[in-house]
Amino acid sequence: MTFFMVPSEQLSDRQPLHVAISEQLKQKIEAGEYEPGSRLPSEFDLGAIFGVSRTTVRKAITNLIQQGLVTTQQGKGIFVTEKHKISFSMSNPLMYFDAALKQQGFVGSVQSLRFQLTKASPEVARKLQLPQPLAQIYWQEKIYYANDTPIALDITYYPQAIAEPLAADLQQGFTYSTLVKGNVLLNGAKVSLESVPATYELSEYLAVPLGMPLLVFNYVAYQSDRQPVVCGKTLSRSDWTCYTAEIDVDQPDLNFLGESR
Repeated sequence: MTFFMVPSEQLSDRQPLHVAISEQLKQKIEAGEYEPGSRLPSEFDLGAIFGVSRTTVRKAITNLIQQGLVTTQQGKGIFVTEKHKISFSMSNPLMYFDAALKQQGFVGSVQSLRFQLTKASPEVARKLQLPQPLAQIYWQEKIYYANDTPIALDITYYPQAIAEPLAADLQQGFTYSTLVKGNVLLNGAKVSLESVPATYELSEYLAVPLGMPLLVFNYVAYQSDRQPVVCGKTLSRSDWTCYTAEIDVDQPDLNFLGESR
């Protein structure tokens, strides 16, 4: 196994030493030099390879754990994660993140970063069909975890009347399931999917490299009267998540080319 030695101080004054080491190990893992399920060298051996302290090695390993690339087993060592992407269905726009995680063997949890009453932007007011310019909405930002790995940042906007009675629950739970448990029934949604690079803030929240592609799931969810009750976007890690859809090509009204019949 070949490693490139890193300097004993910061790399070109841009990367802390433990980050430089974790990036080199990550490259080895992604290149297949360490296969899923295989064991990395011990902390002692990594310290000798890179010429650093075990404290620095532990920080580097922590970075890899946060990115879902390795796990540690007490008394056994550090192992490359045998990972498959978490799949979320586009066929059902009312996508329950917590249910999808549970079905695929993960424990889902939420960390609320922000929950505050604020003035709605013109775009949010339009999506929620609220009067302008005085509309007040609740703005929430929260991180979704699969086991201990941050996989998505959810940015959500609620009408004041919807969010205030459920404020405590919304700060502890997943968006759609919390609304339904609070008797806010969802009967439809408008969604779209795009991609953006991770900004510095997003890279910190999701433990990903700056510029890494993130999948963006935009949504507006409605009650039965087509009244919007929530809108927002979920920015998820492309190395951990994917979105799928099933299309029935036998449906008579399905027109892939946009031609009239």
